[in-house]
Amino acid sequence: MTVEEEYASSLLRELVALPSVNPGFSQAPAGTTGEERVGSFLLRWAHDNGIFARRYDAAPGRPCVLLAAGPENAPSLLVSAHMDTVWTSMAAPFTLREEGGFFHGLGAVDDKGPLVAALCALRRLSRKDISLRFLVLASCDEEFGLLGIRHMIPRQIRPDGVIIAEPTNLNIVTAHKGSSCVAIRTTGQRVHSSLVPAGANAIYQAAELVCALKAYAMALLRGPRHPLLGTNTMNVGVIQGGDQPNVVPDACTIMLDFRSLPGETPASIRAHVVKALAGCAANYTIIEELHDAAALDTSPAVPMVACLQSILTEAGLDAAPHGVPYATESFRPAQVGIPTIVFGPGDIATAHALDEKIGKDQLLQAADLLVRLVTSRHWQKSDFAATPP
Repeated sequence: MTVEEEYASSLLRELVALPSVNPGFSQAPAGTTGEERVGSFLLRWAHDNGIFARRYDAAPGRPCVLLAAGPENAPSLLVSAHMDTVWTSMAAPFTLREEGGFFHGLGAVDDKGPLVAALCALRRLSRKDISLRFLVLASCDEEFGLLGIRHMIPRQIRPDGVIIAEPTNLNIVTAHKGSSCVAIRTTGQRVHSSLVPAGANAIYQAAELVCALKAYAMALLRGPRHPLLGTNTMNVGVIQGGDQPNVVPDACTIMLDFRSLPGETPASIRAHVVKALAGCAANYTIIEELHDAAALDTSPAVPMVACLQSILTEAGLDAAPHGVPYATESFRPAQVGIPTIVFGPGDIATAHALDEKIGKDQLLQAADLLVRLVTSRHWQKSDFAATPP
């Protein structure tokens, strides 16, 4: 094992050992939630390595840590990885285990492995004469409310380009779907179940809506297609109604997930739902709309993207633009006009799994590719524009 390999594995081991389960996972054991431990560790790590670091609190006790190397007045490239993890019942979640070329542990691939790759690149770049400001953001709350990235961009920082470090198997992701949740409530008349004719069953009304939503969801699959993302999709994931079998329920709530293509807006997503339910007789109200993240669609013509493609080609890796159906923090920088891609080591299929793991080779290769990207040219502001001046 080389010195760099040993360093990366040791750093990942330390980060996995620091519980940082998102507080939104109420079933997590006491004392395992929050990003405070990881944030404090990163500030010490930066100090020990002579690297600039600053803490920002997105909310009380919910830190983000920004680290940087390179000239302050140069064009800036940000790599963002999140500190929080989900909670699963995997065995020994906070002990990193190495087996069969993989590191196993909670957060190993989502997202502490990609964070380690960014930190290792930052450490190497801090010792070089580079032409851009290389920033690493360790964000909070990615797994639940996205507080961290919303707080940081553009209020605290506005980099020229952004790489969201998530497990993409070292593929360049230029497009992903947006994520929205819509809650719908039906109302009826509550009576004892022996008096059914006098009541109005809200669950029956909800059932009519669910059938209509299913039909519309099937129609969406035959609708307009994005070349990398396919179609919009819609899924009813929750139905909550009634409290006991001998009562006609007076309320029922349906919660649906809408995965949207680029160009969809909160208004257009609501219009999809209204259109789906247009023929229903049920009495309903849309009671909540949560638009967590808009879709991403970055042009491969951005020189930053083309440069990374060239580096991947030279390394014998897939350099084609990819699309993914899930959403990431990339929506935020893209929303304010910053060219953004998703790129990092590991396979998303093992994220949130009982045997979460990341390939050892990819972890090290990701750091090397980031170093090669930063040192590949004398960077200009125009390298982050879709249309060169």
